[in-house]
Amino acid sequence: MEIFNLIIVITGGFLLLVFIHDIVQKKHGILRNFPVVGHLRYLLEKIGPELRQYWVANDKEEMPFTRAERSWVYATSKKQNSNFGFGSSELMYDAGYPVLKHSAFPTRDKYDTEGKLLTSTMPCAKLIGASHNRKNPYRPQSIVNISAMSFGSLGKNAVAALNLGAKEAHCYQNTGEGGISPYHKLGSDLVWQIGTGYFGARDAEGKFSLEVFKQAIENNPTVKMIEIKLSQGAKPGKGGILPKDKITEEISKIRGIPRDRDCISPNSHSEFTNVSELV
Repeated sequence: MEIFNLIIVITGGFLLLVFIHDIVQKKHGILRNFPVVGHLRYLLEKIGPELRQYWVANDKEEMPFTRAERSWVYATSKKQNSNFGFGSSELMYDAGYPVLKHSAFPTRDKYDTEGKLLTSTMPCAKLIGASHNRKNPYRPQSIVNISAMSFGSLGKNAVAALNLGAKEAHCYQNTGEGGISPYHKLGSDLVWQIGTGYFGARDAEGKFSLEVFKQAIENNPTVKMIEIKLSQGAKPGKGGILPKDKITEEISKIRGIPRDRDCISPNSHSEFTNVSELV
């Protein structure tokens, strides 16, 4: 009983101190008008995003990924059942809702000698480079591929996992503008993205070097296409900065940049200023 009384005294004393503090302070009007209980307002404001995410927001209204989309990703990553029923929560007839129509004459499934279904692919209809008589035209083995994410923005484990996944799925991986890292070389086809910083294809002054570019192509036979990135996708019209504190020895070697200064990705290309010069 003495412990219970002690707890009451300590709690009451604490609340009294909070009450005195609230009516004396002049920074927050809510606390002066509603001492002690006014703190609940700031608590609810702080946990508001979590309350809205789990209690208020419906499965389809959050951005950039809805709860339904996140749930599908979570279940898929854990190899759990990611199927969902055809319910009214899916706006299947709205513009932009993806629909896969059945083919009247689908591609035949292929089986091995034991009757096991082999991996099916959905190759790109276009043979890229054929119309310009390129030496090595390329037909992607999948119409669904991995878009550009640089090593540095992603860690080595993430890049390696994506590359191994692309190899297993028979699709290509876009390197992003950060250059070709060792973690891009685990077996999948690559699309080498070259941005305004020319990382992996630049000279000591940061300009595009045809010799360095050719050497990189020779050293990386899995590179099937080159993609030229005209500007920063997340911030068009602006450049990018990688602080020198984040430039490791490995990143410095891959990108061809020094470690004693910030790495600047210009807001535009130095090698061309219009479409004609680009071509």
